[in-house]
Amino acid sequence: MKRPHILFVANEVLGWATYSRQLRLILAQRTDIQATVIQRRPPRALMRLARRHSDSNLMKRIRPFDPIRLYAGPMGHAIRHAITENRPDIVHIAAHWPAGAITSMQSDLPYTLALDATRASIGRDLPLAAWSVKDCATEAELCQNAACLFPMSNWARKSLNDDYNIPSARIQVTPPSLASTRWPKPANSANAVPQILFIGNDLKRKGADRLARWVNGPLSGRCQLHIVSTDSTCPPQGPDITFHGAVAHDHLMSDLIPQMDVFCLPTLLDMSPFVLVEAAAAGLPIVASDLGGIADLVDTGKSGILVPPTDEDGFIAALSTLIDDKQLRQKMGQRAREIAAERFDADRNFGALIDRLVEIATARTAVK
Repeated sequence: MKRPHILFVANEVLGWATYSRQLRLILAQRTDIQATVIQRRPPRALMRLARRHSDSNLMKRIRPFDPIRLYAGPMGHAIRHAITENRPDIVHIAAHWPAGAITSMQSDLPYTLALDATRASIGRDLPLAAWSVKDCATEAELCQNAACLFPMSNWARKSLNDDYNIPSARIQVTPPSLASTRWPKPANSANAVPQILFIGNDLKRKGADRLARWVNGPLSGRCQLHIVSTDSTCPPQGPDITFHGAVAHDHLMSDLIPQMDVFCLPTLLDMSPFVLVEAAAAGLPIVASDLGGIADLVDTGKSGILVPPTDEDGFIAALSTLIDDKQLRQKMGQRAREIAAERFDADRNFGALIDRLVEIATARTAVK
């Protein structure tokens, strides 16, 4: 019997690069499929014209084109070429905009999409307003034509249901997931002074500057902050702050994270940040912003504390609670690791995703 051939269009940008690495690990373990992976590298010149989530009215004029429609044109050439050359039975795309390349082929080839948000949910729930009603309609059509959708959170799933009228039977929530071979060592520190960890490559958007201000101010002398980031333009400083800069991922997982006591991400804009899964897998209690799909990653009051993004007093209070109560830190950290095992196991989650792709591809082959 012919093995189903899956073409995976991988996005190597931001958190999607982590998604791609994890999914490739699971694809490589499967002997019942043939898998081809292409890494999406759109031309820079065209990307400068593509609208983005965070665009202001001025930037919308400078970057006037919907990226989904650009992929239907010249930006999707590499994807269409890969489909023609490999003749797959199904295409899985992460993230979802590049699927525009397939819509221009007039083909019955099924495609599936991974996404962390919809344009409709971003415009309603996050501090962004880049997308018009027409833009949302374009995205809705792309999603409605997909054989299956794999949102990262129930927040994104609800928008697919409510905003784009996609039935639940065609949606399979697949949270950010970590392969069993990539789990960090469990945190087991015995620090006299609690160590707080922040990881993020956009210091301002992710809230590192605010966190540093709290550590230098109301939390001064009660904890130490460690910042890991490739963003070194203006790193926060202070007597209790260590800026590590960029840290190799293996070193981060095996050496740095296990020495920490609390993970904090006071982000002003995020969907489903993968770093929260890594922190939970290490058994760190988490203090984070309550926005996007983060509520699926942190059980507030159990594995951490979620705070409204702009509530600085709330963040200071949450951090103070964990700084002062070692037993609570340990209890929440243990629950965080349990949640990671229950919800964020890539072997199970991506295994189920691949099973769904095989089911769709096999059904199509049987009809032929």
